[in-house]
Amino acid sequence: MLSTILALDVGDKRIGIAISDPTQTLASTRPACPRKNGAKIISEIATSECCSLILVGLPYLPSGKIGSQAIKTNSFIDELSKFTSLPIQTIDERLSSIEARRNILNPNKIRKNKGVLDSASAAVILQRYLDDTHAKT
Repeated sequence: MLSTILALDVGDKRIGIAISDPTQTLASTRPACPRKNGAKIISEIATSECCSLILVGLPYLPSGKIGSQAIKTNSFIDELSKFTSLPIQTIDERLSSIEARRNILNPNKIRKNKGVLDSASAAVILQRYLDDTHAKT
């Protein structure tokens, strides 16, 4: 049975969200959600979208080490695991925001709604994962 993958870009205020199509080929953005109560919201989205995996971008430092934001993200993953039994996998998200900013055609959208960039970053993370997975098969 085909299923979707949910990807997250976890920030201090918002969580960017992207989801794959059922063939796990293409990533699409979803509206970002607030960080507060985010674990519950994400688990509900994962259930309603029939997801088989939750992919979370882990913000490594340029050196490859884990910094304070990655520690916060790991805390969110611990919280999320209390709301879902789905597997949760991390993936290196370095430079995803820069790539997402380049992909957004209308920069005014970012100024009006910061969640647009967060979800675009989640889509970049997910598309990288999907492309890498398909390249290996």
